[in-house]
Amino acid sequence: MHRSGLATAGIATELRLLEAAAREFALHGFAAARIRDIVDGAGVNLAAVNYHFGGKGGLYQATLAHLAREARDAFPVDSPELRAMRPEDQFRAYVRVMLMRYLGQEHAFPLSSIVAHELLDPTPAFGQIVQGVSRPQLDRLAEIVRALLGPRASGDDVALASLSAASQLTFFLFGRRLFEAQFPALAADPAVVDRLAGHISAACLAAMRATREQLEGERRARLTPARPARAMAKGEIGVDLAPQAVLRRSSSDSP
Repeated sequence: MHRSGLATAGIATELRLLEAAAREFALHGFAAARIRDIVDGAGVNLAAVNYHFGGKGGLYQATLAHLAREARDAFPVDSPELRAMRPEDQFRAYVRVMLMRYLGQEHAFPLSSIVAHELLDPTPAFGQIVQGVSRPQLDRLAEIVRALLGPRASGDDVALASLSAASQLTFFLFGRRLFEAQFPALAADPAVVDRLAGHISAACLAAMRATREQLEGERRARLTPARPARAMAKGEIGVDLAPQAVLRRSSSDSP
């Protein structure tokens, strides 16, 4: 076999291993996944894991990177087209994309399941997941939220609103089976992602509008100068002094 043919065969073997590993790690997590089951699923020999990835740990890290690329390609949360939208529409698109990752397929997207395992039982690869998966998603969400809350929003304001939105989406990462068991009719609706995305987006956007109005109202109140106390004596702030004037005239007219 020519060198190019060997390289092509090696790439094909790696891809089969990554796809089989994604299934096993998604089902069982890193610790419980068995290399024997992975190589059997990939149709390769046991030595292929060490040859291509240096062992189980290397295969796990490569699988995470592979799935992160797939998720970014299939369900992007950032693109020039998305950034050209109004912030409200960017938020709606973000919510829908995340729900597609969690609910848009017959089975949960493998990366979502692996992230769930990592959150419950972290491995040394947890930092890789934070840097490559979770942080870019949350940073993008916070960027959209900041635009919605306006320039008066503090870092804590943005963080609280972002966490509020993210928590409503993350429920479906862990709670998909509960959702399907508790609300079977809604879960079976072909339009379930659109319905949930519309509901969650409307609730979050309404809350952020209210927060922005409160922040801007507080700013206006701080900028409005207080009327001086001496103005009250002159009746310049709407105090009705007419009764006092009547009394003074009555006293002067008395015999």
